[in-house]
Amino acid sequence: MSNIIAIALNKLDADPKNVRKTYTKESIESLSASILANGVIQNLVVRKASKGRYLVTAGGRRLVALNLLAERGEITADYAVNVIVREASDATELSLTENVMREAMHPADQFEAFRALFDEGKSIKDIAARFGTTEIIVNRRLALAKVSPVLFAAFRAEDMTFEQLCEP
Repeated sequence: MSNIIAIALNKLDADPKNVRKTYTKESIESLSASILANGVIQNLVVRKASKGRYLVTAGGRRLVALNLLAERGEITADYAVNVIVREASDATELSLTENVMREAMHPADQFEAFRALFDEGKSIKDIAARFGTTEIIVNRRLALAKVSPVLFAAFRAEDMTFEQLCEP
């Protein structure tokens, strides 16, 4: 059984059982920007430690990004973080599951989402900043609007590569 509770950021520590040990600086920066704009969308998974502390089993990258925001003074050290509390015996498997079972978003889906934000009045610069990408990537995704719907469907079905789709 899982319990969802809010825990102060300064009560969370990295879990040695978290299987992901490596993060890029760019990844943390972009995730920090996203968290600052939208909050933490996906709960961290923790296990109880000693003295009222919790170890982050799944969500280590989110923890690093939150700590960066706290160091910069953009959130408080006691910022409330929603977590799912699980047993220590599940830690390695849960951490591995979270990291192995994820799939990157298809560029066609990203195009449609970026296009919806752009149509709502968000600037390319703002879209890029909020989603940890470059303005070039946002412009490339938005350029898909000029492509024939038939070709776009072939791209979504993976019958064409992005390069083939964007050839002049």
